[in-house]
Amino acid sequence: MKTPYQVVAYFCSELASYKLFVEISERNWIEENNRYTSSLFEDNETEAFRFSYRTDLSSKLNEDFPQLQRKSYLIMLVSIFEDFMNDLCRSIEFQMNLNISFNEFSGSGIERAKKYLSKLSPISLPVNGAEWQTIKKAQEIRNIVAHNAGHIDNQKHLKQLEIVKRNKNLEAEHYARTHLKIESLYILDLIDSMHNFSSKLLEECLKTI
Repeated sequence: MKTPYQVVAYFCSELASYKLFVEISERNWIEENNRYTSSLFEDNETEAFRFSYRTDLSSKLNEDFPQLQRKSYLIMLVSIFEDFMNDLCRSIEFQMNLNISFNEFSGSGIERAKKYLSKLSPISLPVNGAEWQTIKKAQEIRNIVAHNAGHIDNQKHLKQLEIVKRNKNLEAEHYARTHLKIESLYILDLIDSMHNFSSKLLEECLKTI
């Protein structure tokens, strides 16, 4: 079983890799769109085949496909953060020889882990900073993607709409339905917030355990 310090240090390292993955993926969309645009003006069978001979992909490559990927990033990032918090709970339980699991606490997700760690762990969780609030808000936005396919109900999702309104890298686009639009900087900022939170937690591990 990994120590709490090892759990947090490993997560910090993984976040750096996730950020690089997102940055590379975003660059790839730009490069792919440039390649597609060039294919429209060149008599190149290989390039035409690459894009299935379609001449209507500009909006897909510029907007639709990157949006699908960013929404996938968001779901994955919130999921790995929750898994990290749960793993930290398991490590604390083992290291301190506790006879109660975080699964026995009420609630779910990162709030349940927070409740367990706040009550039973000697580590002080840095939950009063902006990073934790960013992560919590991301969880709310993730729920729109995971449970509503990125569609926002103007009556049921008032809390999420307020989060979108206050974040320059999120947008509610109004068509027949209201769609969530995510800028790449939102994902990168979320990774940075998770990394900053984890770095503070790593310092607490050094002080305490």
